[in-house]
Amino acid sequence: MRKVGYRYVAIAVITAVLGSAPFVGAAASQKEAPKRTTVKATFVKPNERKDSAASKRVIFKPAAKVTKATKTTPQETIRAQENIDKQTRVSNVVQEVKKGSSGEPVIRVLLGHRSQSFSISSTMPIVILDSHGHQVQTIKENQTVTVSSGGGSVHINGHSIDKSITVQNTQGRYGSELQTLGKTYRGAVTVHVNASGSMSVINVLGLEQYVQGVVPEEVVPSWPTPALEAQAVAARTYALHSMKSKQNSMYDIGTTTADQVYGGKSSEFVSTNAAVKRTHGMVLTYQGQPINALFHSDGGGYTEDSVNLWGNDLPYLKGVQDYSNHEGTTVWNVITSRQSIEQKLAAASKSVGYLQKIELSPLADRPMKVQDRGVSGRVKTMKFVGEKGSISLTGEQVQGIFGLKSTLFDFYVGQTPPSRIQGASVKANHTFSKVNQTVTIHGYGWGHGLGLSQWGAAEMASRKEASQPDYYKVILQHYYQGTALTKLYN
Repeated sequence: MRKVGYRYVAIAVITAVLGSAPFVGAAASQKEAPKRTTVKATFVKPNERKDSAASKRVIFKPAAKVTKATKTTPQETIRAQENIDKQTRVSNVVQEVKKGSSGEPVIRVLLGHRSQSFSISSTMPIVILDSHGHQVQTIKENQTVTVSSGGGSVHINGHSIDKSITVQNTQGRYGSELQTLGKTYRGAVTVHVNASGSMSVINVLGLEQYVQGVVPEEVVPSWPTPALEAQAVAARTYALHSMKSKQNSMYDIGTTTADQVYGGKSSEFVSTNAAVKRTHGMVLTYQGQPINALFHSDGGGYTEDSVNLWGNDLPYLKGVQDYSNHEGTTVWNVITSRQSIEQKLAAASKSVGYLQKIELSPLADRPMKVQDRGVSGRVKTMKFVGEKGSISLTGEQVQGIFGLKSTLFDFYVGQTPPSRIQGASVKANHTFSKVNQTVTIHGYGWGHGLGLSQWGAAEMASRKEASQPDYYKVILQHYYQGTALTKLYN
């Protein structure tokens, strides 16, 4: 988990560069959301402070075959899809998710697995429930509850209770706020003891409360309003899709980039909470089902078809132009050498000996139509040829071996790479000479390149036309082609 100190460093950067709103935490007073600003900064989003290679979000292939949508203007698409969706209304989805009394789904978020005891506290009295939901104990306000395990049971303050317990305060699941594992979380905390003796710690709360803890972790809270709203809808939709796929599991979703980053109430900002509220209950659907609303940091000028990355051909995850121009992620370089490449390949058990050439179609204008690259130019496969033989690797394998931000790259041997892809006059040299030449791995974007580009959404939201009402819908239906926006619950 990320150390809390990073958040305050990030806040200082936001304030200095973008003029953002102040942090709103458990002890901070809420103030007005920041005004819209343009996004031309080098600020690194919260979920980019870890590894450069983003974790893969799982794609689930739809059961039904679908047809292509006709081309219309963004506003015509919105009106047409809204009319269609009023008829289908995704009633089947509502029936498949567990809901609170308001119709809002309840989500189970895995905070982690623990073998050591941990504490839970609240400013209000705490209620302990057993696995059947029966109240078995009440703890006074401002007192700490110690949770541990032993003998196949969860223990509260040293006393065995049940194989599974739930902790919430007297406000109930939707009003409860608990301090645990270094953060404040809305909702309840359920603890299961596993066969190994470890405990699974799960935050159980309303979907809207959950999304409030996701949006500020995934984007910059001072971004223009439509970008925050687009992220809120994408995060809500992704969560619903995950809930459906894991309805027979102990939990619905995790807290890292393997799903989407979640920081609980401790992460919330006024601006992002307002975006969640304005889009309350809104989700993206295709043929009446919540889509797998994948998103990534920066598309590098063009997003990708899902079939070219992970094999499943999802009609709403097709490559489109990406408008990101973020200085820190849209264009990047890794400077290396022939010898260093040979060493990294050998360390990954992919040695070909003395490197002679690379077989890869040069990166060119998009959309591309070559066998070894996707429509965005992202590498599907490439071959390293050396004196001891050759080896073919996927773009993701190369990304991992060399620590690249994306699979949208090319190798320039003894060359200065071009400043842009479209209309580039420099063709990549992939042949090595006897000398140890400098090699520039020149790339674009950050992340897998499927679905919403977060920096691209920020750029769209900063434009003049973004002042029109509900512009977040235009952003979403650009990156998720042919989808409908549906009010799933009130």
